[in-house]
Amino acid sequence: MSKITAEMEKKRDRQAEDSISKDRFVEELVRLREKRDAGALGVQMTQIAQAMVLCGLPYSPTKETKIVRRARLGDGSTVSVTFSAGLDGIGMPYGSDRTLLHWMIDRAIKTKSAIVSWDTATEFLKDVGMADSGKNRKDLKQRYLRLTGLTIGVVRKGSTEESTVLVPFIEESHLPTSVDIKSAKSGQALLRLDSPTFGFRLGERIFREILQYHVPVPFELLQATKKKSQLQDHLIFLYWRSFSAQTETLIPWESLREQLWQEDSVASRIRTRFKEAISVFKTIWPELNAEAEKAGLRIGPPRGGMHFLPQARAVRRLPIPSPFQ
Repeated sequence: MSKITAEMEKKRDRQAEDSISKDRFVEELVRLREKRDAGALGVQMTQIAQAMVLCGLPYSPTKETKIVRRARLGDGSTVSVTFSAGLDGIGMPYGSDRTLLHWMIDRAIKTKSAIVSWDTATEFLKDVGMADSGKNRKDLKQRYLRLTGLTIGVVRKGSTEESTVLVPFIEESHLPTSVDIKSAKSGQALLRLDSPTFGFRLGERIFREILQYHVPVPFELLQATKKKSQLQDHLIFLYWRSFSAQTETLIPWESLREQLWQEDSVASRIRTRFKEAISVFKTIWPELNAEAEKAGLRIGPPRGGMHFLPQARAVRRLPIPSPFQ
């Protein structure tokens, strides 16, 4: 670290920054509660790959080049997701990289095409409510670079059949310099589109997987947690599991660690994090029927049948217009 950088770090008041961040997040939650009470929540929906709801990327940088997540569904079937860093020198995606991944997947699902146009970095930053600043553009480039090296394997096992997908998440891309990293650095060919439009191409098999298995999530929930990747994972998981629950179920913490948890020296911390997520969610959605018990996460249908989205049944798989278009 240079002397100038060190002096700048000393001048930063991180306690004040954290306090401002918390205040802004509380304001986001208040707006979410107001929109839900007014029946305006969920007008805009984001389609997220079911595999990413069940099995998450790591929350912080890791030297691991392969991570396996496993989940058991309510019908007894299982989903196993393997994330691999497929390009030399490019690390595993982590943290808020998942917000960019969700944005890209949503665009592909809404257009029903593995080839998706993307003209400027501003499109993504504007959609998720981030300032069009040099720092955010630089961060976006690094996030996209990590995703270009991501290979995803999905194995689904039922009582009578098994399916397997193992492909690069992004097969090709041709993006403007405001987004793209030079192809020589990423090791990728440019995407030759028939028009001068910039864009990227998802792996065809992973595209078919997410087109068949995806979960509609209120855009506002994703936007409010764009800088809180762990909380985002937990809230989306609680939302989806409550919606899909037919009866009350106890999910052991060990099972949830296999799905969503990065290695942690304190094994019990996952319970603490879910307690925090449940507390946050109940400020918006008091009817959430979930408790972080000693043995595991107990979750069932919402109290009084009041889903996070009152129109939940009707929007289960409908192609509702999204801001991610």
